[in-house]
Amino acid sequence: MVQTKDDLFQGLRNYSTDERKVEFIEAAIRKGMPTEVKITALAIRAEIYKNKKWFNTAAKDYCSAADLAPTFREKIDLYFKAANLFLVAGDYFGADDNFRKVLVLASQEQKIALQKKIHILYIEHAQKYEQDRKYSKAIKAFSRILSMKISFDKKLEIYDKLSAMYEKIGRPREAAHMQEHKENLIEHKKEKGLIKV
Repeated sequence: MVQTKDDLFQGLRNYSTDERKVEFIEAAIRKGMPTEVKITALAIRAEIYKNKKWFNTAAKDYCSAADLAPTFREKIDLYFKAANLFLVAGDYFGADDNFRKVLVLASQEQKIALQKKIHILYIEHAQKYEQDRKYSKAIKAFSRILSMKISFDKKLEIYDKLSAMYEKIGRPREAAHMQEHKENLIEHKKEKGLIKV
């Protein structure tokens, strides 16, 4: 019976394949173990799933581990890992939900840095789709970014990207619609005196 992290690591060393390691972890969890050991077991299994590119499954294990974690720091770390994997899997609902949990648990000082990090992850994710010419997925990802608190310049840049991608997939009406949104945003800022005419 696995009662300590050492027991867990010792047991895992007995198996050479990921499949056998997962079986060992699942059997050990079923038999019961202390919470701190279960958190480690779930995180290890999540890493195995991540390496297999089973991102949703890995993210769910990180969520389960985060739910059990006793400290805010651990919860933040585990929910962040889960959110990032949901994002990689293209599950924006799961990503948003877990990033929200991270921000709720974070201190005021941490929040600003974490929000920047989250924005960067979304942008990198969208850019990867764009580079891979998966324009429909890139459009969905960039549209998601527009709903976040991002700078005026970044919004203008994203409207241009969306317009160009809609053109590339043969949807000129949507492309024109993005340019319209961009012009409206500029006009709104001018009316408020936030940018010079």
